[in-house]
Amino acid sequence: MRILAVDDKEMPRKVLARAIQKAAPDAELVVCGFASEVLALPDVGDFEVVFVDIDMPGMNGVDLARELKRRNPKVNIVFATGYGEYMADAFALHSSGYLMKPITAEAVAEELENLRFPSSLPTSDDDGRLVVRCFGNFEVFAEGKPVVFARAKSKELFAFLVDRRGAVVSLREAEAAIWDEPLGGRGASSSYLRTLVWGMRQALSACGHSEVLVRRRGMIGVDMRHVSCDYYDFLAGNPMAIAAWRGEYMSQYSWAEVTKAALARG
Repeated sequence: MRILAVDDKEMPRKVLARAIQKAAPDAELVVCGFASEVLALPDVGDFEVVFVDIDMPGMNGVDLARELKRRNPKVNIVFATGYGEYMADAFALHSSGYLMKPITAEAVAEELENLRFPSSLPTSDDDGRLVVRCFGNFEVFAEGKPVVFARAKSKELFAFLVDRRGAVVSLREAEAAIWDEPLGGRGASSSYLRTLVWGMRQALSACGHSEVLVRRRGMIGVDMRHVSCDYYDFLAGNPMAIAAWRGEYMSQYSWAEVTKAALARG
């Protein structure tokens, strides 16, 4: 589980972070002080739970929550504040919870056990395969921990290969899919595309899953045998994957709308 904690004041921020770490020691926790820091994160739409203060300078917590939900409608927003008068705004945003400071680990644990959008699928695989989640935002896990891609576009390239379900594609085909116009049309060289492929390979190798990629001369794909994927399981009729489908597929990528529409049609 990926959790974000946001509070502009240092001491309450530390208290909140400690409470989350105690309540969910296995979660990946990112801590920020201001909305501007949050929105600058390359993977800001990938958090499952956000604990956010409301009374912050600049963009306040309610407006930040509204923006985060625009990017990921299934994000669980838990307001952590010293003020009770914002409850109406919180409920209007369909937030997951509303905690009053000081925040305790017990209160955080209760919120995590009663999330509005709970994680219904595991992030680790009994057979040791790489775990890929396509429903909602695209995420990749190895042994329960998120796989870190140095570049967001390397992650998107991998998402495109997963979407192709084992089909080996040319790098130019991938380029055409994930950019509105070819790289050459922007004056960029093909070396950038090779850099993205290298970054993708490095991320998978670092977590011990280099076998997932299939490479041929000028072509690349995913070996489905080494991947546990909700999208693949859904197509195979897996009941848990079918229950996890809520009409969202790789939400951060516009090119994924084609597959989303196909899934919606059944």
